[in-house]
Amino acid sequence: MRLTDDVWQQLQEDTQQAEQSYHQTASEVAELLTLLGERQLRPILLEPWTSGSLYSEPRHHRLGIVNIFFPFATQGNKADEWAKENGTNVDTSRKNMLRYQWKSLRVEHRHRMLVLNNKLNNHTLQGIIEQERLEGGTTHVIVAGQRIETIAPTLDMLITLLGIVKATLRDGIQLWQVADLGQQLRQQGDRVDFVKLQGWIERLHFTRMAQLVGNMLTGLLGFSVDEVPFMQPSSSDGDIDNIVESLFTDSARRPAKYLRYCPGESISSVVASITHSLGNIEE
Repeated sequence: MRLTDDVWQQLQEDTQQAEQSYHQTASEVAELLTLLGERQLRPILLEPWTSGSLYSEPRHHRLGIVNIFFPFATQGNKADEWAKENGTNVDTSRKNMLRYQWKSLRVEHRHRMLVLNNKLNNHTLQGIIEQERLEGGTTHVIVAGQRIETIAPTLDMLITLLGIVKATLRDGIQLWQVADLGQQLRQQGDRVDFVKLQGWIERLHFTRMAQLVGNMLTGLLGFSVDEVPFMQPSSSDGDIDNIVESLFTDSARRPAKYLRYCPGESISSVVASITHSLGNIEE
């Protein structure tokens, strides 16, 4: 890429700022998870911190909010009570989620690892998550020298992929999320059960969307088809090249252009958005 002097200078400034803030932020994440763990609340760290740990330079990763999953309702409720007592700007407006500020961190407590708008797909997803959590176990990442529990690689890749789908339908493709998925493939792909992952994708009716994301990896980030096992090499949409070329233009931010890749979730997302907007108007 050829960057103008202004863009290059801005990139250097943003990088320096990210490096300066990373150590404090990572230390606070480790401290928070340790505090919750000491209270036997079973906190499980989710994206984007889990992907950040896979990068050769975690300081340059876009970290944003700290997502923590509580697999058991009793511990999750106790964690929420702790957050209300020790955090600030507590937001309980969303079902199965609590948001708050703790020190410099923006934190989400999740009682559901991820929720889809389509009820049938969401029911299937929750069954997959529960079964895999029991059978596939968990793993760990290192944050600020602390060993933090997170989800196993196969389920982690599914959640990352579905997170891309949800964000794309809402805001358009976010390149950093696709890059995170690429890091998962490169760094822990040998620990992923791709037969199981492909079966999940088909059960959730996201085959075409997974194909689109795979084409982003191969068409933009230099992956070979062999490195993206959930792709279908014989399948190719004529507008993939146009999507890749328009990624850095306004047209990539128009979620409507991606609706046909997963119509069930797309329609449900539109209905949910309208319902939420009407609720805000009524308030």
